[in-house]
Amino acid sequence: QCSGRTVQNMPLAMYSDFCAAYRTTVLGSLPPSSSVPSLPGPRRATPELSFAALASLIACLAPEPGERLLHLGSGTGRALVVWGLALQQGAASGIEPSPAFHQEAAATFGRLPPALQSRLFLHCGDIFASQEEWHQATTIFVSTNTFDDAYLARLAAGLQTVQEGTRVVAFSQPLCADLGRAPPGFALARHAPYCTTGTGNLSVYIYRKLATC
Repeated sequence: QCSGRTVQNMPLAMYSDFCAAYRTTVLGSLPPSSSVPSLPGPRRATPELSFAALASLIACLAPEPGERLLHLGSGTGRALVVWGLALQQGAASGIEPSPAFHQEAAATFGRLPPALQSRLFLHCGDIFASQEEWHQATTIFVSTNTFDDAYLARLAAGLQTVQEGTRVVAFSQPLCADLGRAPPGFALARHAPYCTTGTGNLSVYIYRKLATC
């Protein structure tokens, strides 16, 4: 179960749109590792958060209407869809290194209402290729479960350019080896487990960019 998290109600119509889009995406349906091309850098194989967990997480973040989400390692795009549903004027972009996961997300997005599709953007490639654009997001999700120390250090360095108040949410693995610490210029705001689409939980670490002196 998710513990220490906000319970968030979502309109039935929104949940219905989500279920209609992901009707073919069930536990175990993600491409097997043998079908995913070998790519440079980390690969994400962690189950994504459930609809209820994503709704709860977004409620905890308390974004304002029109805020922008960037998900580095967006997988099948579940977080992008729930963000778009929860924030009727919000936009969300995802970058996924795996062509297989990217293609599955694109097919799923094609089943969403056109008005929602127009606010969601998918990109396939190296998550660091867009580093100069990270500052445009007000919230950044990062799937870090397969990041080694070198990638975490590179990520932390790249995040130094984001705006004051930007929320950075790391899934599975914290940005620092010490769970109670944060990268320079950030504060650890919260750490809690959230339910996945499977039977387990995923550790989620929420950081906030501090004001510069």
